[in-house]
Amino acid sequence: MLVNGRAPQGDRARLVDWGWATRGASWLDAGYWVIWLIASGHAPASAERWAAEVPAWHTAPAEGIAAFAAANRNVWDEISTADPDPWTLRLAAAAATWHDHREAS
Repeated sequence: MLVNGRAPQGDRARLVDWGWATRGASWLDAGYWVIWLIASGHAPASAERWAAEVPAWHTAPAEGIAAFAAANRNVWDEISTADPDPWTLRLAAAAATWHDHREAS
């Protein structure tokens, strides 16, 4: 929970979900969203168009996005192998789909 004492009454607290909070480039959040959007049924190009709505996405170098997609494919492969629940398998498939899309681009 984040609390901002300077915000107007009734708008001071925000509940956030940072399960894997890390420091990194400002475009990374949009990159994670791409994977979740693909897992929810978006095509990779559609998911990337949504990511492009975030101004920071435009600061990402193409090589950085490609490396990020490859790293996430590896991470989700490892996670889904260790814990093959339907949701981990879905995210692994989404990460693989995005990585393949980036490789083909």
